[in-house]
Amino acid sequence: MPWTGFFAKMARADAYVVLDHVQFKKRYFENRNRIVSAGGKVGWVGVPVISKGAFDQAINQVRIDNSQPWQRKLLGTIAHTYAKAPCFQPYFDELQAIVTARPFERLVDLNLELIGFFRRHLGIATPMAFSSTMALNGHKGSDLILEICRQHHARQYLCGASGKDYLVAADFQRAGVAIAWLNYRPAAYRQLGAPFVAGMSALDLLFNHGKASAAVVMAASVNKETTCTSWA
Repeated sequence: MPWTGFFAKMARADAYVVLDHVQFKKRYFENRNRIVSAGGKVGWVGVPVISKGAFDQAINQVRIDNSQPWQRKLLGTIAHTYAKAPCFQPYFDELQAIVTARPFERLVDLNLELIGFFRRHLGIATPMAFSSTMALNGHKGSDLILEICRQHHARQYLCGASGKDYLVAADFQRAGVAIAWLNYRPAAYRQLGAPFVAGMSALDLLFNHGKASAAVVMAASVNKETTCTSWA
């Protein structure tokens, strides 16, 4: 259940590639995210996964630990936190139906269902592709991103500020792919508590603003700094 910045970037893109073949990061955001209560307390909601002895497993290989009652705990925590939110229903019923619809084995399958839930309610129709279906020939880091751009005939890559830590801009320039560095700052919106706490799962926005959530996502401040603008 990604944060609003994830969907703001997706909404601005012509194509979105899910990096599902790269290594899973334990205790990161692939299987958990943050929510905030009426009292302003930030907590985590997540799904337990089987990671013992599988340190280098790819995201699309990660299996949910179904020996734990994670559905009941996940939905219970969400309901306890947001039951009094102005737009709690009917979104919670739909979310509950997704989580309990079938016995999910892989984390990626559940995540894609949840991402689809948000895309529907945020009005995002950007086409999605998956890195695991592409011939990437062992590319890693900056080379991996550039190869994905090449295979999609991209003229520009939308990148968060953290990309400056690993992208080799000169390689993109030689390939004729512009890099748009996006400095995303979420728009403050009414939450159950005060003051506003940024960086929460998009679930927080949806429960508080319902149909107006899409406008809030796109109202965010996104400063775009573009480099490597030549086209070979």
